[in-house]
Amino acid sequence: MVDEAQDLRPAHWKMLRAMAPRTSDDLFLVGDTHQRIYKNQVTLGSLGVNIRGRSTKLTLSYRTTRQILRSALGVLGETTYDDLDGGTETLAGYRSVLNGGLPAGHAFPDWEAEREGVAALIAGWDADPDTAVPHEQIAVCVPTNQMATETGYTLKLHGIDSVEIRSDGPNGSGGVHIGTMFRFKGLEYQRMIIAGVTDGLVPRTDVSRLRDREPTRYRHEMQRARSLLFVAVTRARDSVDVFWHGRPSPFLDSSWVKTEHSGG
Repeated sequence: MVDEAQDLRPAHWKMLRAMAPRTSDDLFLVGDTHQRIYKNQVTLGSLGVNIRGRSTKLTLSYRTTRQILRSALGVLGETTYDDLDGGTETLAGYRSVLNGGLPAGHAFPDWEAEREGVAALIAGWDADPDTAVPHEQIAVCVPTNQMATETGYTLKLHGIDSVEIRSDGPNGSGGVHIGTMFRFKGLEYQRMIIAGVTDGLVPRTDVSRLRDREPTRYRHEMQRARSLLFVAVTRARDSVDVFWHGRPSPFLDSSWVKTEHSGG
């Protein structure tokens, strides 16, 4: 049984194929190429794993609300994703059984003001019994490790404890979880704050420079950057707040801008 199949490398698949004797139901795979965050694009048929005509699409989300799911789909845009076997895949027909508020966008003039805005939002939730949740159910997701460190420092100045998400999970307990987008794969929270969703950070400036020089690599890197933001948004159960400073990421469609709250 294989989970997160989209992130396995060819060597992994060759090992799995060698481990499992070939029978009618020899492997059970679960994967979503829209959530591929590593550079591992494969065609399973060429590696001895036959899924053509034998796969089923799961279209019902039990984690997040339909409002968050709709915004997450907007992050992916019109980009085409593969189906792990040389074909294409879409999220057409995906739906949620949950209902909630609209995701919100928050614009700020600079990164310092953005961090202050994150702290103010969490403090506002804490002050209202109707919105307060345990801090372990709040996550702040950012593009880089340095931004995670700076966000934790700002929260501490406001009396808000935080816990760093490392490669092996949370480094402690009893605080808001902070980490890079890569660290939140497989996790979920009641409230997600995604900060630093700024053009030049999401996607990175060096990716944009590949447009003319290496168009194929540019296309793959842009797809991976979209998937990373998609994963971050879909970690949320109840609410998502996206923050940026300066120009927002080109991955944010009009639904985020319409709900924008200025940081002054």
